[in-house]
Amino acid sequence: MKQTTISIRHNQTRMMMQDGHEQRQQSTSPRLLAFLGGAILWGMVGTVWAQDAVPEGFKVESLPPAPAADQIEAGKRVYFTKCVWCHGVDGAGDGPGADRLWPRPRNFNAGTFKIRHTASGELPLIDVDLFQTVTHGLPGSAMPSWEGILTDKQRKDVLAFVTAELVKDRSWQDSEFETLTVLELDKLAASATPPTPESIKHGSELVVEKKCIECHGLEGRGDGNAFNLKDDWGFSIQPADWHKCWNFRGSRQDPYNVKNIFRTFSTGVNGTPMPSFADSTSVADRWDLANYVNSLCERENEINIDGGKVTDEIAQELSTGKALSVDILTDKPKANFVVPSKYLEGELPTDELDERWKTVPRRWIALGGQITHKPRNFVNRIDDAWVQSAYNETHIQFLFQWDDRTKSIAEEELEWDPTEVNLEDYGVVEQPPGGTKFEDDPEHPESIAWRQNKYTVYNDGIAFEFPIKWQELPFPRKPRYLWGDEKFAMDITKWTADGNLRAFEGTGWDQDFSDRDMTDDLKLVKAEWKDGRWTVLIQRPIKRDYEADAWLEAGKYIPLVFFAWDGHNGDAGRKMAVSAFYYLVMEPPIPQEAYIYPVLMGIGLVGIEGWVLTRRRNRREGKLDT
Repeated sequence: MKQTTISIRHNQTRMMMQDGHEQRQQSTSPRLLAFLGGAILWGMVGTVWAQDAVPEGFKVESLPPAPAADQIEAGKRVYFTKCVWCHGVDGAGDGPGADRLWPRPRNFNAGTFKIRHTASGELPLIDVDLFQTVTHGLPGSAMPSWEGILTDKQRKDVLAFVTAELVKDRSWQDSEFETLTVLELDKLAASATPPTPESIKHGSELVVEKKCIECHGLEGRGDGNAFNLKDDWGFSIQPADWHKCWNFRGSRQDPYNVKNIFRTFSTGVNGTPMPSFADSTSVADRWDLANYVNSLCERENEINIDGGKVTDEIAQELSTGKALSVDILTDKPKANFVVPSKYLEGELPTDELDERWKTVPRRWIALGGQITHKPRNFVNRIDDAWVQSAYNETHIQFLFQWDDRTKSIAEEELEWDPTEVNLEDYGVVEQPPGGTKFEDDPEHPESIAWRQNKYTVYNDGIAFEFPIKWQELPFPRKPRYLWGDEKFAMDITKWTADGNLRAFEGTGWDQDFSDRDMTDDLKLVKAEWKDGRWTVLIQRPIKRDYEADAWLEAGKYIPLVFFAWDGHNGDAGRKMAVSAFYYLVMEPPIPQEAYIYPVLMGIGLVGIEGWVLTRRRNRREGKLDT
C-alpha cells in the first residue's frame, strides 16, 4: 500500500527517536553522541520538510499544551469506571472483555489512532478527533457513544488522562518529533463537488485506477482481500463494506455524510493498510471518490451496479437514490418489522432481476449474534440481510440478499446430521473468556484474533421459521425465537451453501430438529454468490398440512424469525446470527372488479355530467320546453 510522503518521513523520524531513546539508556559514548546529533538533525530536517510539503487542503497547526494535573486525575476516575473493562488497566486494549470483542479495543500505548483530521501517521486532534470518538462511538465496533452518559467535561477529562498517561510511546508536547498537519475539512466542504452522475462515474473509475478494489472488491463489499489484512497490532481486520456506511468507524452517527468519507480518503486510517490519498490525488478527485463510495451505501431501492462497471445510466440512478432512515438509538437503518408479500398473477419470478420485484417493498432485517445459549456467537459477521416476498395462488417466494465477504462451503463432509443442533462435541464452540492473557500475543491459538482466520469452514446458510400453529397463539404469546418450544413447534426452512434446502420442525433450542416431508415440496429457485453478496430465492407451498406445516393466510400477521450462518466464521448450529420476530403479511389480491368499477364509475359520471350540461345548454337555447 502506498503511504504519503508525510507518513514516511514521520515514521523515519519516529524510528530515529525510538532508537535514540534506547541508546540513551546505555553508555554515552562519542559514537552515541554523534548518532543522537544526527538523529536530531534528521528530525529538524524532517520537520522543515513536512512543513514545506503540506498537501493541498491541509495546514500546519501548533501542538496542544499538556493538560492540568487535576484534569488528568478527574479523567482517571472516569476511565477506571467506564473504560477499563475493555481497554485495560494500562490502556493496552486488554481489559477483561477484550478477547470476546472483534475488532479488539484500542491499545492506546503506541499513540496510533485511526480516525483523524491529521495527516497519515500523525497524532489526532484531542479536542476534535478523540472527543468525537468518545462522543459518538465507533460504529461497527464495541465502542459506544458516551454522549448522554458522560458530560462534556467528563469526556474531556478522560481524554486528558488517556493522552497524558496511557499513550506511552509518543507525546502531543513533543515538538521535536511530532507535527499536526490538519485537513481543513469544513473549508473544503464549502466548495465540495456535488454528487452528480459525472462525479459518481469518475469516482467509480478512480477506485479502479487507485486499486481500491483490490481490498474492497469490485462492488465495494469488502470482499477483495478479506482474510489477509492485519493492523499494526497484528490483529486480523477486514476492508470496509461500502454498502453499509452505518458501520464506518468514522461515520460519527451521520453515515450518509460524504464529508466523513472524504476525510478518510484524505488522511487514511492509521494502523491499517488503508493509506492516505492526499499526495496521490487532487481535492476534486477525492470528492469524486467520496461521492461514489457514498452513493453505494444502501438506498431504499436496490441498484444493480453490475460489478462496478458504472455506466451513465447507473450513475444517474446512484445519484438519485433515497437514503435509508437511520435509527438514532442503534445507528443502524430503521427496521420495519412487517414483511409484505405481494400477490402476483401467474408464475413467480425466477431471479432477482425480474421487473416485478420493483413493485415489492424490500425489508432490512437486523441480525445479531446468538448469545443466549452456548455456543454463543460473540463475533457476528452477518449483521443484516434484505428480504422480499411474493406469492401466487399456490406458492410463496422469499428473495434473500446479504453481504458476505466469502463464499463458504464446507471443505469436508460434515460429521453431524443436518437435524443435529448440539454441536459442541464436534468442535463448534464459543470464544472462551481470556482477559489479559493474550495481550502481547495476537497469534496465541486461543485468542479470538488468531481464530478469526483459522476457523473450520462450514456452510454459509440462511433460514426462516414460522410457528406451525401460529393461529392458535394466545395474544401476545409467541414461542421461543430459538426454534420454538414443546407447546408451539416451529416450521423451519433452511438453505445451506452446499445446495441443500430442507424443512425441519423445531421444538426447542437444545432439541434436535425433526425432518418434515415438506422438503420435497420446497424449491431452490436460485442461489448465487457474486462480488461479496449472496442471492437466494426460495419457494414453498402456502398451505399444505395444517398439523405439520405453517398454514399461511393472506391478510394476517404471521410471526417469523430469520437466521444466517457465515461458514468462514465457524458458524454452525446455534453459533449463528438471528433476528427478532418479524411479521409476514400476505397482501390480499386485488380483485379485477376493483380495477373495472372505478373506470365504469368514471365513465358514468362523465356521461351524466355531459347530459346535464347538454340539457342546460339546450334550455338556454330554447330547445327544451320549460
